[in-house]
Amino acid sequence: MYKVRKTEKLFGEIELNGAKNAALPIIVASCLTDERVTLRNVPIELNDIRTLIDILNEMGFNINILENNELEIHNKNYEINENTPKRASQIRSSLLFLSLLLQKTGKVKVPYPGGCSIGNRKHDIHIDSLSKMGANITETQEYIIGELDGKFKGENLDFYIATTSGTENVILGAVLGEGKTIIRNANTRPEVIDLIKFLNSIGADIEYKTRYIEIKGVNKLHGGDYRVMSGRDEAVTYMILAGMTRGEIKIKKFSVESIKTDVNLLRDIGLNIFEWGDDIFVSAKNKKLNSFSMATSPYPGINSDMQPLFAALAATIKGESIITDMRFKDRFQYVEEFKRFGIDINNYNNCAIVQGGKRILGAKVKATDLRCGAALMLLGSIADGETEINKSHQIDRGYIDLKEKLNNIGTKITVE
Repeated sequence: MYKVRKTEKLFGEIELNGAKNAALPIIVASCLTDERVTLRNVPIELNDIRTLIDILNEMGFNINILENNELEIHNKNYEINENTPKRASQIRSSLLFLSLLLQKTGKVKVPYPGGCSIGNRKHDIHIDSLSKMGANITETQEYIIGELDGKFKGENLDFYIATTSGTENVILGAVLGEGKTIIRNANTRPEVIDLIKFLNSIGADIEYKTRYIEIKGVNKLHGGDYRVMSGRDEAVTYMILAGMTRGEIKIKKFSVESIKTDVNLLRDIGLNIFEWGDDIFVSAKNKKLNSFSMATSPYPGINSDMQPLFAALAATIKGESIITDMRFKDRFQYVEEFKRFGIDINNYNNCAIVQGGKRILGAKVKATDLRCGAALMLLGSIADGETEINKSHQIDRGYIDLKEKLNNIGTKITVE
């Protein structure tokens, strides 16, 4: 449980960790080659990362944790088991075992995936696409089971929705497949592009542009050394906190390049955000912020993940703000938790309406998912009195040392 008290002054600098949603598929992709791979800037302390590493090792892969957030993967002469442990259901990225194990063993048996409870997160695109590429996949009540005779075959695929993990699964399947695979309406968010850059660095042949990816299968991938991108969701979280507290921060060694739409909205709201050298400076000091309307969408739009945080910012701004989610309407579970602070917020189908600028009071709340938990922590930092956040493990799924980082710039957070 986290306890949070009101921040008097927010000021200082923060350095980001590696991006969880980039690191997870890159770790899986590293297992496609038998040669040695070194990954740097991996957020190893995150629960999802640890769980993935433990599961892969249990299945017979060889992943070693080094110092300084580094991993070494070397799978030469290791025997791989196609049966995935039941606890793989704890993480969403376990879906990527479909393409990995079908290529390594010709068989796969994986439990249905976990992750944040934010509504219907279909995996039909994964199954349909890999089936079109040559796999024979069936489903039981508990498992997805598949077989592949030989290699995946190149295919032209048109996604009805720009799914992130579906795009990654096809990439992992096609990279060592026969012929050329094209994905139209692919999700080309920065984390997916980081996966592509990693694979190309170890011998893949992948080209991309917005919502379009072309993969030419190669016979073999070699080893390599790669640095995972820093967490852009983490960066936006700190920017929003600066806005909510009307504070000032510096985010070290990061660029706005991967979060242009988020930054443009924050600038329209009234935050001063600029780059200086390798760092980003964010200030809302003495600023009158503007209410706003926003809708989430696949990259380059604002990620659905971030809408609870923008709703928290809206609560501190006088006037009406509208937050619309174009995919996960169950992401609005946080609304009831926000109301415990006395926030005037209501959810209608796929949008939340916030009448902001009113007094916010400390409350006892629970983190319904990762970003809800982060939003509750930010609200606790501007609320009068004390806030208790239960189910705080949700926050720890996506942030490393968040309490320490925030306390170093002026927040008052303790753990019990």
